Amino acid sequence: MTSNVKVSVIVPVYNVEKYLKDCLDSVVNQTLEDIEIICVNDGSTDNSLAILEEYAEKDSRIKIITQENKGLGGARNTGLYHANGEYISFIDSDDWIELNTFEELYNMSKNLDLDMLMFQMKVFNIETGEFIEDQHNNIDSIDDSLIGTVFNYKDVFDVLFKIPHSSVNKLYKHSFLKKVNFKFLEGVYYEDLASFFPLFFNAERVSILKKHFYIYRIRSNSITTSGDEGSFAMFDILKDFQRLLKEKNIYNDCMQEALMFTVINLKFVYLRLNESYKDKFLQLMKDNYDLLDLNKVDDDYVMKWHYEDRIFYQSIIQSNNGHEFDLIFNGNCNKFLANHYEGLVNQLQNENQRLLEEINILKNNNSSFKNKFKSIFRN
Repeated sequence: MTSNVKVSVIVPVYNVEKYLKDCLDSVVNQTLEDIEIICVNDGSTDNSLAILEEYAEKDSRIKIITQENKGLGGARNTGLYHANGEYISFIDSDDWIELNTFEELYNMSKNLDLDMLMFQMKVFNIETGEFIEDQHNNIDSIDDSLIGTVFNYKDVFDVLFKIPHSSVNKLYKHSFLKKVNFKFLEGVYYEDLASFFPLFFNAERVSILKKHFYIYRIRSNSITTSGDEGSFAMFDILKDFQRLLKEKNIYNDCMQEALMFTVINLKFVYLRLNESYKDKFLQLMKDNYDLLDLNKVDDDYVMKWHYEDRIFYQSIIQSNNGHEFDLIFNGNCNKFLANHYEGLVNQLQNENQRLLEEINILKNNNSSFKNKFKSIFRN
């Protein structure tokens, strides 16, 4: 491993000519200069490769590796194989980072001898041009008291399933990844979810830095917003997830939270599916109902779920096909919201009536005081 490379930045590239320069500019201009930038051209058919070559001519730290399309996981694995850095960062080629990102992350990781350092992300919506909050991509669930400290998963057990599993808002020690023989799943979606828990459970030295270094760009045709057959990998990922919890002997202690997490991820995939795949996905939810332990959801605990997650879970058994599921799910969601807002309206009307009564009482009291004062002055 080359000692003078502090961070290997792995950038998978596939048909992102519109956004690639923003990404590369944010990396080559980092305040930490001792980095290598491994760009894996994953079978691009647009001008992405030409842009990479243009930047590589000006910056010797950029390495270009061209391969047939293997998907995000395969491209990241290729980059990881060629990495020489002390620490590893993954950046998607349609996103960008703040210019002081690696200087701050490296210094903290080095000083604390970390296996993994997590940090905050911003989400940029290209359609509105606005930065938006995304509860799935922040680490606010981890208490601020752990900032600058070293901990592991046992110390955040109460928020274990609220920690974002994205690979791009973390800096990894390279030797740690080698020790656990880490590789991304290839040829499937949601490889970040598949990767996070095995890494997090094996990381002995973890910390957080609550600064927004990474800017995640939402595109209409990105993997997380597409809904083709690659989405069906979620079933195997969730089975592996529960198997891992059982191997760590923590499943019984967090089963209800894990089941809620399972339902949330099933819902995340289903709501983004192309209509033509919904029947099959519903059938697989029903087929895997017992295997995923969805038959063990506690009736009292489910009432603590967000209403949409609860209704989604309850609609699985009630439906026979995707169309029927959508009708039941959307209908029950609308019914819940109608009742909820009706309750709020009634509550506001009752509060308004109470205030009007208090106002009348105050008016009467005021009138009574005025009469008393008039009587006193007359005497």
